[in-house]
Amino acid sequence: MFKKPEIRIVQYHWGESNLSYQMSRKINEAYCRRHGHQFIVKTFPPRDDRAWCWSKIPAMREELHDCDFLLYLDADAFFYSHELRIEEELIPLLGVKQIMMGSDNACEELRHQPHKPNSGVILVRNTEKTAEILRVWDESSERPDLNEFRFGSYHEQDTCYRTIWQEYAGDVKLLSDYYLMNGFYGMFIRHLMGMKDEDCLAILKKFLIDRREIISAPA
Repeated sequence: MFKKPEIRIVQYHWGESNLSYQMSRKINEAYCRRHGHQFIVKTFPPRDDRAWCWSKIPAMREELHDCDFLLYLDADAFFYSHELRIEEELIPLLGVKQIMMGSDNACEELRHQPHKPNSGVILVRNTEKTAEILRVWDESSERPDLNEFRFGSYHEQDTCYRTIWQEYAGDVKLLSDYYLMNGFYGMFIRHLMGMKDEDCLAILKKFLIDRREIISAPA
């Protein structure tokens, strides 16, 4: 008999300037309510000695317990298809790996770094090895040769590639079919990476108008 895995969904958000986040949160809460996943929003303040984007890593580390898998979403990422299931679409792709991310592409016309991971959507297995990998990534900003990556947008992503993607190559997976769980046109999860807040807001408003039933759908 198939045992449904325990899946925890985590988002990190800090501050009041990001108005679109309120909508992405509603959409993701509705998805988790429909499929019986625990949804957790982490709101602790970022550290003073590195950029706010690094906060996703301790957010994941704090919640990597009492679950089989953890799926992290940036504040500008949301479940586009509420019919698809994580255990059917994403977990099989993870295979025996510990961590999976989509390639760093927004769309076919905006392919940033196809051979590198985008850290806006991250699926991890709850294991001691994953905990070790996240710890190494978290501490990598303090390495003397990586001090330049402490501040600035996406620097935690660059450091991810320079550290764990090299040191734990056998445990990580780059999903080349990024459009399943990443990018502007993700079929399952969409990530509005690098968009201005007002542009994200317009996209999410339209989504909620077109799919207004998802917010009121019962569990």
